[in-house]
Amino acid sequence: MRRIGMNTLAATLLGAALLLALSPQAADARIQCKGNFQVTKYGLLATPWCQEEQIAKVARSRGWKGTAKDVRNDPLTKVQLCFQFGGDTRLKGSCGAYAPENYGPH
Repeated sequence: MRRIGMNTLAATLLGAALLLALSPQAADARIQCKGNFQVTKYGLLATPWCQEEQIAKVARSRGWKGTAKDVRNDPLTKVQLCFQFGGDTRLKGSCGAYAPENYGPH
């Protein structure tokens, strides 16, 4: 029996990973959101990913020039957008504790 070298094994694994990444199924596997909820085969599931997508979507509709990636990668951006646009009913589930009715003088 022939012994497989580490380089050959690594190249084989890398090739297999590349084929999987380039397959048509990989494109279909991306996360799909419906508002604050991720669409799964079991139904809708509230996830932080979709909530941050929703915050970015609403903020862009109100003139903000960022992306959902900006919201995900910088927690302060999320807080600032929620303070600014949290009164929008589309953000009630996304902004949680940062919504305007939860801070400031009462």
